[in-house]
Amino acid sequence: DIGGNLGMTSYFFSYYFEKVITLEPSTSHFDLLTKMIAINKIQNVTVLKKALFMENGKFQFGGPKDNTTMRSLHMATWQDGKPEEKVETITFEKLFEDYKIEHVNLMKLDVEGSEVEILSHPTFKKVAPMIDTIIVENHQWNNRHPNQLREALKNAGFMVEQLPNDAQLWVGKRR
Repeated sequence: DIGGNLGMTSYFFSYYFEKVITLEPSTSHFDLLTKMIAINKIQNVTVLKKALFMENGKFQFGGPKDNTTMRSLHMATWQDGKPEEKVETITFEKLFEDYKIEHVNLMKLDVEGSEVEILSHPTFKKVAPMIDTIIVENHQWNNRHPNQLREALKNAGFMVEQLPNDAQLWVGKRR
């Protein structure tokens, strides 16, 4: 669950998968997410306070004051162009290596505007063969054409289809 927010997807996944790894870099979301996991006594979800990105390190992170769900490394979301905090980032390759991930049945990717860059990066192509299905939200405000997202997934070996809704959800299935 990449972009875990408050953990609704992680909570749902915990019922259907043996192990769930959730990345959530926002301090306020991370705190609520870990409380939700503890209150519900969920044992199979590992929560990491990290943002998925194209390189490992620490980067500025923020979002608009009137939409606390929209926290991002993408500075177009930052209130008055100012970040709120600095967060640790991790690449797909390092995530899979550090947490010994050999296979992913289902991945949800919602990183508020950096999806195309992350999915086009060589670190994704290295781990893509280990992922069966990936669901990605496309954010139209980031000035990326949906075809860029589709092509990034196709170039990584996925068959791609857009779900028929207004949320701009794309599904990539291993060929």
